Amino acid sequence: MSNKDKENGLDQEEDLLDEQLDESHEKPVEEEAELSLEQQVDDLKDQLLRAQAEVQNVRRVAGQEITKARLYGVEFLAREFLVVGDNLQKALESCNEKAEIDSIKEGLELTLRSFEDSLETAGIVPLSPDGESFDPERHEAISVVEDDKKEPNTVIDVIQRGFTIQNRILRPAKVVVTKKPDKK
Repeated sequence: MSNKDKENGLDQEEDLLDEQLDESHEKPVEEEAELSLEQQVDDLKDQLLRAQAEVQNVRRVAGQEITKARLYGVEFLAREFLVVGDNLQKALESCNEKAEIDSIKEGLELTLRSFEDSLETAGIVPLSPDGESFDPERHEAISVVEDDKKEPNTVIDVIQRGFTIQNRILRPAKVVVTKKPDKK
């Protein structure tokens, strides 16, 4: 073999080796890319599981907080009504002592005031619609009376007080309302 043939043979061997090296370098890059993608998928799965667990924890804690708020609200209102019950008991005890009517009336008025104060601390306010214009959202008309001296649909008597809680109607007031007299 001549030098030229040897050089060509060496060149061919070098080219073959270069191709093999290139292929061997491409495989690890592809394998690294696959491993990297698998790692990313695993990381994303882990993040998803953690996020789901966090959502469950938030729901559980929120549920517990709501339960506590309800219990505390009822407990607070119950304490307020215990005071009213104590005052009613005192009023009844004063009846056994053959007390004067004025002292019984005064005791009942104090009990009613205590009751209304308890309601007010819970955000419950009585409606006082006497003399107001009839409002079907706040009042329930029990009776209608003809009256030519007052405007029609005016509340002239309150049969049962209504109450609001945080500016919403808890119970409408039961009222008597005026209307124009029928012309004969």
